[in-house]
Amino acid sequence: MGTTPRLTSPEAARLEGLVARFAEAADAVALNSGTTALTLALRALGVGPRDEVALPSYACAALVHAVRAAGAAPLVCDIDPETLALDPADLERRATPRLRAVIVVHPFGVPARIEPFRSRGLLVVEDCAQALGASDRGRPVGARGDAAIFSFAPTKVITCGGPGGALAAPQAAVVRAARDLAGHDEKAEDRARVNGLLGDLHAAIAVVQAGRVREFRDRRAAIAARYDGAFASLPLTRPGVPAGAAPIVHRYLARVPNADRALERLAARGVIARRPVFLPLHRLLGLRDGYPAAEAAQAEMISLPISPAFRESEVEKVIGEVTRCLS
Repeated sequence: MGTTPRLTSPEAARLEGLVARFAEAADAVALNSGTTALTLALRALGVGPRDEVALPSYACAALVHAVRAAGAAPLVCDIDPETLALDPADLERRATPRLRAVIVVHPFGVPARIEPFRSRGLLVVEDCAQALGASDRGRPVGARGDAAIFSFAPTKVITCGGPGGALAAPQAAVVRAARDLAGHDEKAEDRARVNGLLGDLHAAIAVVQAGRVREFRDRRAAIAARYDGAFASLPLTRPGVPAGAAPIVHRYLARVPNADRALERLAARGVIARRPVFLPLHRLLGLRDGYPAAEAAQAEMISLPISPAFRESEVEKVIGEVTRCLS
C-alpha cells in the first residue's frame, strides 16, 4: 500500500482503538456509515466483479447496496426460522462457483454462528451493526470473521449523533486497505475511492457512548426480562438464541398470530411497534420462490419498543398495551 500517511483525527483514533478492542481485532478504521464500512470491507478483502456474496434475505437493503458498490453480485439466501440468521444449508443449495464471500448478520443483537461458512472456505464479513456488546462462547461478535463492521447510526446500540460506522479486522493489512479506499487526499495511485472517514465530532460522541456499552446492554436485558415475564401467557414467541451465545437485545422481537393487526392496534394505543425488516431482500430483488422462513418472519414478526433510556412508566405502558392488544 506504499507509505500513505495515516491521516486520522484524535477522536477518531480513540474510537478506532475502542472498536478494535471490542472485536479483538488488530486494527480498526472509523467511517461515515455502516454501509460504507461494509462496502470497503468487501473491497479490502479483494471481492469485486465476477464474485458473488451470500447474504440473508431477512435483513436491511444496505447489504445489497454495499455488495453492488463493491462490484459484486448478491446471492440472497433464506434464514433459519428459529434464530433468523442466514441458513448455511440454504446457502449450500444456492452456491455457485462464483461464490466468494458471505455477510453474516448477527440479527437484532443475537450472535450468529460463523463456523459453517468458515468450513466452506468463504471470506466472512461479520455484520455487527445491531450486536455491539454481544458475544458467542466467550468471544465478542466481530472476532471470528475476516472483517467486521459496526454502525453508530441513531437507532443502533451506540450512536455518534448521525450516520457513522467502523470496520475492524484481525489482519491490519485489511484495515490499511480500507483506510486507503476511504480518502482521496495524498494518494499517488489512481483507484476508485470514497470520502468515507468519520469526522472528529461524531467520533467524540461515539467514544463517550462506547464507554456505556455494558450499561446499555444491562438495561436492555433488564427491560427484556420484564417483557418476557409479563408476556409469558400471551400468544407470542421469541426468536431462539444459540447455546453459549450472549446477545444484546437491540430489538425485542416477537412472533404473533397476526402481525398487521397487532401493529395497528398497538399504534392506536400509542405504542409504535414496527416490522423488524421493511422488505425482505428476495422481494426487493423480485425473487419469488424459495424463501419460506423469511416470508414467515415477515408475516408474523414484530419489534416492540425497547431502549436503555426508557423510564419505568414507559416500560409499564408497553407491557400494559401489548397485554391488552394480544390477550
